[in-house]
Amino acid sequence: MAKKRWCSSSCLLLFVILAGSLRVAGQASTADFRFLDKLAGTWKMSTRKSTIVETWNRVNDSTWYGKTWRVVGADSAVQQSMQLTRRGDDIYFIPAYEGRPTLAPIRLKLRVLKQIGFVAEDLHNDFPRKITYRFRDAHHLDARVEGERDGTTEEYIFQYSLAVE
Repeated sequence: MAKKRWCSSSCLLLFVILAGSLRVAGQASTADFRFLDKLAGTWKMSTRKSTIVETWNRVNDSTWYGKTWRVVGADSAVQQSMQLTRRGDDIYFIPAYEGRPTLAPIRLKLRVLKQIGFVAEDLHNDFPRKITYRFRDAHHLDARVEGERDGTTEEYIFQYSLAVE
Protein backbone atom coordinates (compact mmCIF):
# COMPACT_ATOMS: atom_id res chain seq x y z
CA MET A 1 0.00 0.00 0.00
CA ALA A 2 2.86 2.40 0.81
CA LYS A 3 4.42 1.81 -2.61
CA LYS A 4 1.16 2.60 -4.39
CA ARG A 5 0.74 5.87 -2.44
CA TRP A 6 4.38 6.85 -3.21
CA CYS A 7 3.85 6.14 -6.91
CA SER A 8 0.64 8.15 -7.15
CA SER A 9 2.11 11.13 -5.25
CA SER A 10 5.22 11.00 -7.45
CA CYS A 11 3.05 11.00 -10.57
CA LEU A 12 1.01 13.89 -9.21
CA LEU A 13 4.18 15.87 -8.43
CA LEU A 14 5.56 15.17 -11.92
CA PHE A 15 2.26 16.31 -13.47
CA VAL A 16 2.28 19.57 -11.47
CA ILE A 17 5.88 20.31 -12.49
CA LEU A 18 5.19 19.58 -16.17
CA ALA A 19 1.99 21.62 -16.20
CA GLY A 20 3.78 24.59 -14.64
CA SER A 21 6.63 24.44 -17.12
CA LEU A 22 4.24 24.21 -20.08
CA ARG A 23 2.37 27.28 -18.89
CA VAL A 24 5.59 29.28 -18.59
CA ALA A 25 6.93 28.03 -21.92
CA GLY A 26 3.75 29.13 -23.70
CA GLN A 27 3.73 32.72 -22.45
CA ALA A 28 4.95 35.69 -24.41
CA SER A 29 8.17 37.22 -23.19
CA THR A 30 9.31 40.76 -23.90
CA ALA A 31 12.78 39.29 -24.49
CA ASP A 32 11.32 37.66 -27.62
CA PHE A 33 10.06 40.98 -29.05
CA ARG A 34 12.67 40.58 -31.81
CA PHE A 35 10.59 37.71 -33.25
CA LEU A 36 8.24 40.40 -34.57
CA ASP A 37 10.97 41.62 -36.96
CA LYS A 38 9.55 39.19 -39.54
CA LEU A 39 6.50 41.46 -39.86
CA ALA A 40 8.49 44.24 -41.54
CA GLY A 41 7.27 45.10 -45.02
CA THR A 42 4.15 44.96 -47.14
CA TRP A 43 1.92 41.90 -47.16
CA LYS A 44 -0.79 41.31 -49.80
CA MET A 45 -3.74 39.00 -50.28
CA SER A 46 -5.82 38.97 -53.45
CA THR A 47 -9.54 38.22 -53.31
CA ARG A 48 -12.11 38.02 -56.11
CA LYS A 49 -13.07 41.67 -55.70
CA SER A 50 -10.11 43.39 -54.10
CA THR A 51 -6.62 43.19 -52.66
CA ILE A 52 -5.98 43.41 -48.93
CA VAL A 53 -2.69 45.13 -48.13
CA GLU A 54 -1.09 45.13 -44.68
CA THR A 55 2.10 47.05 -43.92
CA TRP A 56 4.27 46.86 -40.80
CA ASN A 57 7.07 49.21 -39.72
CA ARG A 58 9.15 49.20 -36.59
CA VAL A 59 8.81 52.56 -34.83
CA ASN A 60 11.36 51.96 -32.07
CA ASP A 61 12.67 49.17 -29.85
CA SER A 62 9.26 48.70 -28.19
CA THR A 63 6.67 49.48 -30.88
CA TRP A 64 5.57 48.18 -34.29
CA TYR A 65 2.98 50.08 -36.34
CA GLY A 66 0.77 48.48 -38.97
CA LYS A 67 -2.02 49.48 -41.32
CA THR A 68 -4.48 47.49 -43.40
CA TRP A 69 -6.09 48.70 -46.64
CA ARG A 70 -8.65 47.28 -49.03
CA VAL A 71 -7.70 48.14 -52.62
CA VAL A 72 -10.24 47.97 -55.46
CA GLY A 73 -8.81 49.12 -58.78
CA ALA A 74 -7.30 52.58 -58.20
CA ASP A 75 -9.31 53.16 -55.01
CA SER A 76 -8.12 52.25 -51.55
CA ALA A 77 -9.67 52.52 -48.11
CA VAL A 78 -7.92 52.14 -44.78
CA GLN A 79 -9.55 49.34 -42.78
CA GLN A 80 -7.56 49.54 -39.56
CA SER A 81 -4.34 50.59 -37.95
CA MET A 82 -2.50 48.42 -35.42
CA GLN A 83 0.26 48.64 -32.87
CA LEU A 84 2.32 45.96 -31.23
CA THR A 85 3.65 47.58 -28.09
CA ARG A 86 5.92 46.38 -25.32
CA ARG A 87 4.80 47.80 -21.97
CA GLY A 88 6.55 46.62 -18.84
CA ASP A 89 6.59 42.83 -18.86
CA ASP A 90 3.79 42.53 -21.43
CA ILE A 91 3.25 42.96 -25.16
CA TYR A 92 -0.06 44.21 -26.55
CA PHE A 93 -1.73 44.14 -29.96
CA ILE A 94 -3.81 47.32 -30.22
CA PRO A 95 -6.12 47.58 -33.25
CA ALA A 96 -8.09 50.71 -34.22
CA TYR A 97 -10.81 50.14 -36.80
CA GLU A 98 -11.74 52.91 -39.23
CA GLY A 99 -15.25 54.25 -38.74
CA ARG A 100 -15.71 52.45 -35.41
CA PRO A 101 -14.85 54.84 -32.60
CA THR A 102 -14.33 53.25 -29.20
CA LEU A 103 -14.35 54.85 -25.78
CA ALA A 104 -11.31 52.87 -24.68
CA PRO A 105 -8.66 51.33 -26.93
CA ILE A 106 -8.84 47.59 -27.50
CA ARG A 107 -5.77 45.87 -26.05
CA LEU A 108 -5.15 42.22 -26.71
CA LYS A 109 -2.34 40.78 -24.65
CA LEU A 110 0.13 38.53 -26.43
CA ARG A 111 -0.17 35.13 -24.76
CA VAL A 112 2.26 33.35 -27.06
CA LEU A 113 5.20 34.78 -29.00
CA LYS A 114 7.44 32.40 -30.91
CA GLN A 115 9.56 32.55 -34.05
CA ILE A 116 6.59 31.23 -36.05
CA GLY A 117 4.16 33.90 -34.85
CA PHE A 118 2.01 35.06 -31.98
CA VAL A 119 -1.41 34.79 -30.34
CA ALA A 120 -3.04 37.85 -28.76
CA GLU A 121 -6.21 37.63 -26.66
CA ASP A 122 -8.66 39.65 -24.64
CA LEU A 123 -11.35 37.20 -23.59
CA HIS A 124 -13.43 40.06 -22.15
CA ASN A 125 -13.67 41.85 -25.50
CA ASP A 126 -16.34 40.87 -28.01
CA PHE A 127 -14.47 41.60 -31.23
CA PRO A 128 -11.70 40.95 -31.74
CA ARG A 129 -11.30 38.42 -28.96
CA LYS A 130 -8.32 36.56 -30.40
CA ILE A 131 -5.80 37.43 -33.11
CA THR A 132 -3.28 34.92 -34.41
CA TYR A 133 -0.39 35.65 -36.78
CA ARG A 134 1.54 32.66 -38.11
CA PHE A 135 4.50 32.68 -40.49
CA ARG A 136 4.28 29.70 -42.85
CA ASP A 137 7.72 30.70 -44.16
CA ALA A 138 9.67 33.92 -44.80
CA HIS A 139 7.26 34.99 -47.57
CA HIS A 140 3.86 33.81 -46.30
CA LEU A 141 1.89 35.04 -43.30
CA ASP A 142 -1.51 33.84 -42.09
CA ALA A 143 -3.56 36.16 -39.88
CA ARG A 144 -6.73 35.03 -38.13
CA VAL A 145 -9.15 37.34 -36.31
CA GLU A 146 -11.84 35.81 -34.09
CA GLY A 147 -14.60 37.20 -31.94
CA GLU A 148 -18.29 37.78 -31.52
CA ARG A 149 -20.51 40.56 -32.89
CA ASP A 150 -24.23 40.88 -32.33
CA GLY A 151 -24.37 37.36 -30.88
CA THR A 152 -22.68 35.80 -33.91
CA THR A 153 -19.22 34.25 -33.88
CA GLU A 154 -17.06 35.70 -36.63
CA GLU A 155 -13.71 34.54 -37.95
CA TYR A 156 -11.62 36.14 -40.67
CA ILE A 157 -8.59 34.47 -42.20
CA PHE A 158 -6.03 36.41 -44.22
CA GLN A 159 -3.39 34.52 -46.20
CA TYR A 160 -0.75 37.11 -47.06
CA SER A 161 2.28 36.94 -49.29
CA LEU A 162 5.21 39.30 -48.84
CA ALA A 163 5.14 41.90 -51.61
CA VAL A 164 8.23 42.12 -53.77
CA GLU A 165 9.50 45.70 -53.78
